[in-house]
Amino acid sequence: MIRVLAIDDEPLALRQIVTYINKVSDLHLVAECRSALEAREVLSREPVDALFCDINMPDLSGMDFVRQLSDDDVVQRRPLVIFTTAYSEYAVEGFKVDAVDYLLKPFSFADFTQSLERLRQRLEQSPIFVRADHRNVAVQLADIVRVQAMGEYLRLYVTGQTRALMPLMAMKRMEELLPARQFLRIHRSHIINLQYLAEVGKGIVVLTDGTELPVGDNYRAALDQWVAERSLSKS
Repeated sequence: MIRVLAIDDEPLALRQIVTYINKVSDLHLVAECRSALEAREVLSREPVDALFCDINMPDLSGMDFVRQLSDDDVVQRRPLVIFTTAYSEYAVEGFKVDAVDYLLKPFSFADFTQSLERLRQRLEQSPIFVRADHRNVAVQLADIVRVQAMGEYLRLYVTGQTRALMPLMAMKRMEELLPARQFLRIHRSHIINLQYLAEVGKGIVVLTDGTELPVGDNYRAALDQWVAERSLSKS
């Protein structure tokens, strides 16, 4: 699932974007916000993958809000952004802050889904920086096969790497950094990249490289739901 925020000070515009979000099965609406300040409060306590953000808002414009996110130590991570606005002159400014897309109001559901596809592609291509061996290593999300908790450290198994990266980091923090659409925690000690999932058995999963991992009781329901949504069988 892609965790998103909808931000707009106009009630009708906010209702429209929320309606569109709720039509898409792989989007999870974390909150709908009437201001950038309200959104910032949500981001301080919830992991969010992307924002659908109006630009013209009182107190703090959407553009200024997004500019501040990179330097904001209250926000857990900087989400990707799709701007929504009635003013076409903001388009260039939007791309200067690395916006995924720019939706000009009024926009249709077809326009919305086109922007959403760009968002999906960007999420899959995004890197994170991992502090390991006294250096910051850029790792593409698509290359992370799995994460394993090892006391105060984590083991990141990455394609093309002969040995795992071992950052000093809590499992919960890593879970927040990884997009929920692409990664799933299956055990208190294991997160997997779902694109490398080959088989789901009773109490275990098997990855494409043959690795078998246990599935914790508290995480089984989420895994079963993910499989069921993609199953061609009724059984």
